Amino acid sequence: MRHFLIVLSLFCLKANAQNFTKPQAEKSLKLYRDNLALLRQDHPNGRNLPDVKFFFFGMGDRPKMCYKDGALINLETQKAARRWKVKEAIIVPSEYLVHLELENGKAVDIQETNTGMYIFENQMQVILAETNLNLPDFSDKKFGPILRELHHEVLINVKDGMPLPNFLAFEKPWYRDAASMGMVLKNTGNTNLLTNWITNLNEPFDRNNQGRAEVDNLGQVLFLVSLVSDVKHPIVEKVIEAREPFEHNDYVVGRTDGEQHPVYQTKWLKFGLKSLGLKDKYKVPLEQDSYSSIFWWDFKKDNVQGLRFDEAANLKNPYLAWAEDDFYNEKRALVSLRDYPLTWSSDNEFAKFESLNLIDPSFGEQKLTPTHGRHAAEMFMTLFNQK
Repeated sequence: MRHFLIVLSLFCLKANAQNFTKPQAEKSLKLYRDNLALLRQDHPNGRNLPDVKFFFFGMGDRPKMCYKDGALINLETQKAARRWKVKEAIIVPSEYLVHLELENGKAVDIQETNTGMYIFENQMQVILAETNLNLPDFSDKKFGPILRELHHEVLINVKDGMPLPNFLAFEKPWYRDAASMGMVLKNTGNTNLLTNWITNLNEPFDRNNQGRAEVDNLGQVLFLVSLVSDVKHPIVEKVIEAREPFEHNDYVVGRTDGEQHPVYQTKWLKFGLKSLGLKDKYKVPLEQDSYSSIFWWDFKKDNVQGLRFDEAANLKNPYLAWAEDDFYNEKRALVSLRDYPLTWSSDNEFAKFESLNLIDPSFGEQKLTPTHGRHAAEMFMTLFNQK
């Protein structure tokens, strides 16, 4: 864990960048909301998340904090690092910015940039953390502001070098979620955040789902290794050995989420082997598999259309519908009706929802995680790939 200084004892220096004025913050927020309106035209199905106005700070390896109701909360200590008497708060998710108009007539900005986390107040720059991240503006994309916000939701769920489904409700990574998040980090030049975690991987299966060995994990581990290492990583040999009990003719089959998904599992293993330049002896079986369509980035022709995810699955785990949208070039997936967050999961039996009370009790009551790494990654990649 990186050490950082609490606000009241921070080193301060004259700001190189000027504060946002209220009109500038409002203009940036309007641009973001206009982009959201365009997205909602394309994807008319929406979900009304709890009306809680907050914003997370601490992307990647930076300390996790949350702004809400005039306070900047250190989520590790669960104490306020700073409080203000606020007249108006303007949260601009695409700029990683909270602009505060105070009761005393002054203004404060809390913002993350490529170089760190800062508070700008009284012509001074307060340093919360200084580490480098690649934060593209995606100005060449139709949904550039949305992609910036989704990139934030992926990065905010990287904690202590681990890619988590939600950094508050989960303590361990899930390999399939981590692989989706890894694709985003590869596209934005931030895979170094996962180097230590991937380097120390030593189990072919995450065994998060009731202790079971889930076959798709094998390909996901190989892909994750390819992000920061090569075939010399010790876990590669373990994966090669672990696949044998699941081999059936020229494909693999076993359990994923409690069911057999041979198409999905074989696609993942083939992709993992391909990512490391390893020999591939497998063929994708030509049979129906409801998970085939959520593997959208390769082997797309190897698909026998079968059952689709229904609206209940879309509501609970919206990343499934976003993946299917990418595969079928459709627009069924749900879009949050709030400015922030844009991603979630609900009713996850493995999530510690009580931890979300720190943000707001409504999240725990509704069993809903505000932000979700895999949802953000699937949504990001779908919009990123649009031409």
